[in-house]
Amino acid sequence: MTGVPDYTVGGLTARAGSQVRGRCEVGLGAAGTVSLPVAITHGREPGPVLAMTAGIHGGEYVPIIGVRDFVRDLDPDSMRGTVVACRHASPVAFERRSAFVNPLDGRNLNRTFPGNPDGGPTERLAAWLWENLLSVAGYYVDCHCGDLPEVLDSFTSISPGPDTAVNDRAQDMADCFDVARLIVSHLDGSTVTEAARAGIPAALVEIGGLGRWTQAEADVQRDGLRRVAALAGILPGAAETRPRLPLFEDGADLLSERAGLWFPEVAVGARVAAGARLGRLEDIFGDDVQEIVAPVAGVLSFGLGSLAAKEGDLLASIIRPLPAG
Repeated sequence: MTGVPDYTVGGLTARAGSQVRGRCEVGLGAAGTVSLPVAITHGREPGPVLAMTAGIHGGEYVPIIGVRDFVRDLDPDSMRGTVVACRHASPVAFERRSAFVNPLDGRNLNRTFPGNPDGGPTERLAAWLWENLLSVAGYYVDCHCGDLPEVLDSFTSISPGPDTAVNDRAQDMADCFDVARLIVSHLDGSTVTEAARAGIPAALVEIGGLGRWTQAEADVQRDGLRRVAALAGILPGAAETRPRLPLFEDGADLLSERAGLWFPEVAVGARVAAGARLGRLEDIFGDDVQEIVAPVAGVLSFGLGSLAAKEGDLLASIIRPLPAG
């Protein structure tokens, strides 16, 4: 007997020294219910809770494999604390291959936290995830990649919390991943921003995109999650000393003014000067209808990888180095 109490999420309960995998039914009001695949790995010794989500958006496949592989490798007998993982946080979006939004109401789940248990379908889903995973975590990682039409250069992201200790621990978590840079961002309603506001160290990781995945990309997320778990003291052994990732902040987002065909001229990850041409939007007859020019210098972090563009689409996003201090 270890004296460590059971750990319960939804209808799933894990005893100390065990892993339980199953489905949690979440009521969405008039939209019915969704079934979230959740795994609880509960260590034999007491310790912190590390929560993670994948599949917040429907066409983000790299983290679904990366989180799955990380969880399957866990040995609860050698762990301190608990790992709780949801592999498909928006299952209807996944099943219907819906990019960015929940097709039940057209809302972006990652702009809806902490949610509302009496609201619409996406608000209720966010509220369940918040109550059962995010708000009870000592550490939280939200695993992403570019959605179906999106290309990006790999990065992590954090949002400033209420005190320096939370910020420092979030940066330590973000540095656990082998990516190009760390973006310090503020995005109301997002998992990481709302977790940080609640005093929970949280990091987001983005690797891959365009509705594709490779085992190598998934392995980067899996290995980063292992380092986070070691950093939290959940896995045995000393935490790995990691170099600091270069810090960036949001610079500018460039949107399409009308529907058309998108022809990017700069690859993601490239440095751009202010005034540099990033691409053009053509109509169906081949005439230019919009020139996309960088308003600030920085790095092209992510953008549209699809030929088809609709009015209001994000065509290119520029980030820039975070000023010192």
